[in-house]
This record gives sequence, structure tokens and C-alpha cells, in this order.
Amino acid sequence: MKWNEIGKKILELLKLRTPPVGVIFSEKDELPSNAFIPSKYGIKMAVCQAIAFTRFTGRTVALKFEDFGCPPSTVLYGLMEGNLKELFVKVGWIKNAECKAEIECLPPGKYKTFIFGDLTKMEIEPQAILIFGKPAQIGRLIQAGTYFGGKIKAELLAKAASCHEALFPAMKGEMTISVPGAGDRVFAGLDEDEMIFSMPYDWVEKIIEGLKNAG
Repeated sequence: MKWNEIGKKILELLKLRTPPVGVIFSEKDELPSNAFIPSKYGIKMAVCQAIAFTRFTGRTVALKFEDFGCPPSTVLYGLMEGNLKELFVKVGWIKNAECKAEIECLPPGKYKTFIFGDLTKMEIEPQAILIFGKPAQIGRLIQAGTYFGGKIKAELLAKAASCHEALFPAMKGEMTISVPGAGDRVFAGLDEDEMIFSMPYDWVEKIIEGLKNAG
């Protein structure tokens, strides 16, 4: 499939440790036929863990409400009501409720299934892509993106990086970078020198052109 070949090309050009991850937010209850569904095996996963699982095994992972094992992400993804600022204070991510903490959540109940797959193998065309790499590899992706002009903006929080900070802008059509925080490091096993570059799937061919020509 076209996106499988694109994933292999990005992997080859950047010499990445793991393949790019394709992401789909579905408003339907449909599940890919080959998807790993955590609740089927009596377990739950944080979104960062689902992303790590697909990075290192090549399996597509599908999460529904019953598969989520991370309270903040259930609120972020519109699956449960809650006050994120209060939650962040309780876990020590911000000092107190007076601190400014504007964190976007998805519309309640809009999305039913969240799918994460190895871009080189997944069967469904993704909406967004996450690329995990070292600073030098992320630098090349920034050069590739700006090869066509403009800048790549980043609003760095180091909170819920892979599941929110890197992903939500890409789902809205923007490229960005993020620096993973403790959650990604502890629960998803990211290396200390890994960063994340994200983009909408529509940008992949331009990024490949930029990787070949920029810098």
C-alpha cells in the first residue's frame, strides 16, 4: 500500500531505530482485522504504551474506552469528563490550580476508536504520523518541512507528549516537535535522547522531497 512504501522510505532516509507510527482517530466502532486489542487479553494500556507497542512489534493497536489505562488520556481523548488541571496538580505536573494550564481536549464522545500502527505495515491509511528520532534526525525533518518555506512551531510542555502534545497538532494539519516527559520515558520506554516529530499524513510526500533535497 502507498503509505507502507512511504514509511519504508522515511525509515531508510533517516536511518531510524523504529518505523514511523500512523495514527487514526475514528468516529466509528470499527476495528482493523489484525489489530491488537488490550482488553481482549484482560489488560489496559496508556496511549504512549500503545504507540511504543506498535513501534517495537510492528503490530497495529486499537484502543476503545475499555482499553485505556491512563486517566489523563481518557479526559484528553473525550472519553470521560474530568478536570485536567486538578489532575495535573495531584500528580505534581503543575504547582497549583492558579497556574495557567490550557490543555486542549477532544470533543466529548466524538471519537470511538484510536488506532496506532507501524506505517510500513498498517492496512489503513493514517491521518497523522509520529516519528521518533534523535535530535539530528529531528533536525533533518525540520529542514525538510521548512524546505517549502515557513517555520515549524512547537509549544513545549513535556506533559503527555506523544499522546497529546505531538499528536493533536498533526491531527489538525500542523507539523510540530515535542520533547517527551516522564510519562513517555517511564511507561513507554523512550530513550533519553529521543524526540518526536509529527505531521499530518498529507505532508508525507513533501517531507520525503525535503529530506532528499534540503540541507
